[in-house]
Amino acid sequence: MATKYNIRVQYAAWVAVVTVGTVVVLTGLHIWRVIDDQEAAVRWVATQEAKSLARAVAPSVDRNDINTLIRTAGQMVNDEEVLYLRVLDANGECLFRPPQNQNPAGLVVVTEALALAGKRVGSVELGMGHGRVGQRLWSALMWDLGIGVVLMLMFVSASILVSIPVEQSLQNLLLYIQSVANGEQHDEQLETYLAETDAVGRELKTLMERIDEARHRLERAQKELKATQKEMDEYTFVISHDLKEPLRGMEAFSKFLSDGYRHKLDEEGQRHIDIIRKSVLRMQRLISDLLHFSQLSQQKQPMHPVGMNTMLMHVRVRLQHTLDTKGVDLRVDKLPTIVCDETAMTEVFHNLITNAVKYNDKPYPVVEVGCTEKPNPNTQQPEYEFFVRDNGVGIKKEYFDKIFQIFQRLQRDEEGTGIGLTIVRRVVEWHGGRIWLESTEGQGTTFYFTISKREITKTGTVLDSTGASEKGTSSLATPA
Repeated sequence: MATKYNIRVQYAAWVAVVTVGTVVVLTGLHIWRVIDDQEAAVRWVATQEAKSLARAVAPSVDRNDINTLIRTAGQMVNDEEVLYLRVLDANGECLFRPPQNQNPAGLVVVTEALALAGKRVGSVELGMGHGRVGQRLWSALMWDLGIGVVLMLMFVSASILVSIPVEQSLQNLLLYIQSVANGEQHDEQLETYLAETDAVGRELKTLMERIDEARHRLERAQKELKATQKEMDEYTFVISHDLKEPLRGMEAFSKFLSDGYRHKLDEEGQRHIDIIRKSVLRMQRLISDLLHFSQLSQQKQPMHPVGMNTMLMHVRVRLQHTLDTKGVDLRVDKLPTIVCDETAMTEVFHNLITNAVKYNDKPYPVVEVGCTEKPNPNTQQPEYEFFVRDNGVGIKKEYFDKIFQIFQRLQRDEEGTGIGLTIVRRVVEWHGGRIWLESTEGQGTTFYFTISKREITKTGTVLDSTGASEKGTSSLATPA
């Protein structure tokens, strides 16, 4: 994570960077100008020195008097910056060259003709160093740096002064936001040095008022929903109770007629009595299942780690008679431990396996239960994908969505009410999962549903996807 600085430090840093950059650019331009000017000044001085020397030594060169030439040149050239000197005759032959001469490369070299009575008798070559340029350059550099330091101190100080009201305004805004987040009421408007922060304060106040209003509406809606739910539960209980009473009477009297008067009825009358009894029993099952479905939301249990293989053993025991009667081969893979409502999840597998057994027309029915771990296609979080597969009659594709709707049955049977798969879907959705199926008519059906994976420690502590922990009510081990 990048280091965070307050606004005062950021202002000062940016101003310092801009000032230093400006000073560097201006100093470079100034030094370039100083170098150019000093180069011209050195060349002018060298030219003057060469002219003076040329006038002095011209007679000696014309007479070819080398001794006088050497003496005169030694007297005339006293400048320490003169590092190169040659006196040439008219034919370009060198007549005089000091022993301490340096290489002319890198020096400012000028050439002056030797003339006497209008006649050219030779020339003088004189080279000067850049010592004066270096001194002037160093002086200019120190001057520019001094000005740059002063300007930087002035601008940084000014930026700090300018940032003070901005920093105070932001601090006031932060305090205002914190007070609002703590639930404190503010009738007064936020007033700071900046119009922008005041505008943010006003928008925040308006937003909080809207949130409070929405919260009040939500609380009212929740109270109304709870009241409606309570009324619906009472209504469902009363209706189911009132419906069951006459049904019990009808069932009792139809049984009385069937047992006591069957021999007095003809074949059609006996069939009618059987239809009445079957319809009454079906109506009783339908009312019971409807009551159970309506009470699902009231029967939720705390979620805790549950071993799926252990749970499937209990489901197998409950269905053992049905499995043995139809000769079903129930195969269960190694399943993980998941965090769920154990009672509700037991009902999910019970309903799916029951349907797989009921709607199987094969001489050797097979039902498989398994699980794979996959990432959620939307959140990429890990989840378990369970499946219950059979080799039964299969389901047409146009019925894939309908079978999860309440009271939807694809075949007429004496026991089903069309609520089982609706309960399965509701339980899976409670657990934040998805459910779907794949089927081929005549070959079998596979129901899939997902449950989020939550890590479980050896002590039963449940870790959600954010890393937060939640103590479970069991001490099951982490799933394999």
